Amino acid sequence: MQSDDEVTIAVLADTLGLSERRAYDLVKAAVIPKARKGRYILRDAVRAYCTHLRDSAALRGGDDATTAARRREAEARAEKVELQNAKTRRELVPAADVERVWTGILRDVRARMLAVPSRVRSRIGHLTPADAAAIEAEVRDALQGAADASSS
Repeated sequence: MQSDDEVTIAVLADTLGLSERRAYDLVKAAVIPKARKGRYILRDAVRAYCTHLRDSAALRGGDDATTAARRREAEARAEKVELQNAKTRRELVPAADVERVWTGILRDVRARMLAVPSRVRSRIGHLTPADAAAIEAEVRDALQGAADASSS
């Protein structure tokens, strides 16, 4: 096949690495010229498509600052969409909701830990008041250590 041969849209699309739909769209947009109904001169079509690609690339170009700004904007849009998708899938919850639930859980843990000395005293009858006080001090120290670690 010579480069100035007339070809069908299927051959043209295959040569350019496009889908037939995309090739039709380029013809409709007057990017690729027609030779006659349903036929295209391969060389002219390839040249026109290459010119179109060069022009499109030139429009997308710009200085480094513009390119960096466009990249940051695209990344921000992508992150926003990802967050919206995660929220829709219920993978994200508001921080206030998490804080409220964890505050309740930790309040319950604290109350149960503070009840340990009296439960141990009632189960083990031979503990002295000093033993019970030592257990209570250890529980309180452990709770205070956890509170100090979470605040730092």
